[in-house]
Amino acid sequence: MVFFGTGVYWIFISVHTYGNADIPFALIITAALIGILALFPAFNGYLLNRYFPNINNTKILCAFPAIWVFLEWVRTWIFTGFPWLLIGYSQLNSPLKGYAPIFSVYGVSLAVILSSALIVNAILKFKHPYKPIIILRIAAEWKDNGRFDFLALALIWIMGAGLSFVSWTHASGEPVKVSLVQGNIAQNVKWSPEEVQPTLDRYVDLTKNHWDSKIIIWPEAAIPLTLQTAADFINDIAQKANENGATLITGIPIKAQDQDAYYNGIITMGKGEGIYTKRLLVPFGEYIPLKNWIGPVFDLLNVPMSDFISGPFTQPILANGLKIAPFICYEIAYPEIVLSRDGNIDLLLTVSNDAWFGHSIAQAQHLQIGQMRALEMGRALLFVSNDGITAVVNALGKVQSAAPQYQSYVLTDEVQTTQGKTPWQRFGMDPILIIIIILLIIAIRQRKESC
Repeated sequence: MVFFGTGVYWIFISVHTYGNADIPFALIITAALIGILALFPAFNGYLLNRYFPNINNTKILCAFPAIWVFLEWVRTWIFTGFPWLLIGYSQLNSPLKGYAPIFSVYGVSLAVILSSALIVNAILKFKHPYKPIIILRIAAEWKDNGRFDFLALALIWIMGAGLSFVSWTHASGEPVKVSLVQGNIAQNVKWSPEEVQPTLDRYVDLTKNHWDSKIIIWPEAAIPLTLQTAADFINDIAQKANENGATLITGIPIKAQDQDAYYNGIITMGKGEGIYTKRLLVPFGEYIPLKNWIGPVFDLLNVPMSDFISGPFTQPILANGLKIAPFICYEIAYPEIVLSRDGNIDLLLTVSNDAWFGHSIAQAQHLQIGQMRALEMGRALLFVSNDGITAVVNALGKVQSAAPQYQSYVLTDEVQTTQGKTPWQRFGMDPILIIIIILLIIAIRQRKESC
């Protein structure tokens, strides 16, 4: 509860400050989410002690890591998933990051949990009251039993460090000049009719000195009008981009044809083509699950809710000769959604509007997740947000450059495109699931033998 409470408290900001929900209702929503997330490690504890009651090597080193990582994976997709705060994200700056291009963040999580298990296992073996007379006994036990734990721990970290120097993808072509536009439009006025023209003017003004960039990107819903309504403005911008040989990519709502519904979308203008519509929507943020039952409750409490629909899953975007894999907001948090077996993708792109979460840690968490996706895929990531953190992340998952938060800013940099496939792209979840199954089989066989 404490772990998730300190990690996702910003949900309260979104629901109360910008969703206009009363404080008690916002607290209930936030506490409910935290409680649900806390059930996953709780269920881990239940399964571990229900089916592996005896404390031994296989319980600590096999069953515990396997169940933990399996439940992290389940958490990314059950009930649409909430893949936030996976343990592997903590190791972006440690040697264990070397496992990410092979096993994704799940493999890094496994390395972390297994490292912890080895330390605990060693401590349990040395659990003696400190007395000088038993020093020789402790040394003997370390030689016979504890040595394995420390050697295995060292091996995990040394292998991770070695793998972090392996280049699974290779540079392709010359670096591309990009400009990422951070509009810093206040969330409480973003959709006000009187603020539409000032918003458009700000983005045009911020962009006017950067038409020499090959690719210019505006964040999620930067244009606070539907694609159909903003047709004249879009035509003017597209013409300007064409005149300068540039590509402009922006977030914009798109009205669905033949139905009263909308997509959260991205469009490409100028020297490029393609429309992307968001595939994974945020429950209660972009749509209402079980709308016929739950919808009236929100209406009664006067809580405004968006109501978008999902787009199809296969949607490449081409920009100035480059093939870009686009994602909107927290779609980047899903490892298997970002996973693409197409080795011809040049760049990853995320546009977001993290102003929903105020001045909280959510922006930094979101960027950290994006860094892990770049590392897994061996692709640079353009991370463009309304009020930050806007950044260019290289193919090694390192932040190459970043814009200051909470101010209007244009981040211009050169990004290196890459080609090739990481093992994660080639094999997906299969290797990590096989490892989890093997660990569980070992633990179950040992349990039967001890019985």
